[in-house]
Amino acid sequence: MAGKKKRDIGGIVTVNGIDLSWSVRSEPQWNTTAGDIGLRLSVAAAEGNHRELILQYPFVKRQKSASRFPDKPRVDPVNLVADIGLAMEAGWKPKSRGRPFELILDEKDIAGRDSA
Repeated sequence: MAGKKKRDIGGIVTVNGIDLSWSVRSEPQWNTTAGDIGLRLSVAAAEGNHRELILQYPFVKRQKSASRFPDKPRVDPVNLVADIGLAMEAGWKPKSRGRPFELILDEKDIAGRDSA
C-alpha cells in the first residue's frame, strides 16, 4: 500500500475581513515538461463556492540535503497573507465566481523570506 505523496496540511487565514481556507495543491516537482515547478497552494473563501486562487512559488534549486526529491518548503501564515494580498492587487476577488486565478510568484516577490 502506497503512502500519501502530498502533505495534508492547510488552515484558515483572514485577509481584509474574509476567512480563506488554504491547502497544499502540489509539492515541488523536478524536471517537468514545462520546467521545475515550485510549491502550489490552493486558496478559496472558507464558506460558499467561490473562485479559487492558486499560488505557485518559485522552485528552490538549493537543497538542504542531497536527495532525489526536492525539499518540502514550510508554509508561513504571515507570508501567505502577504501573498494573498499580492493576488488581490493583481485582480483576484475571493467572493467572485469563475475559473481559478493562478498567480505565479517570482524571486522578487518573496525576497528576504526564509521560506515560501
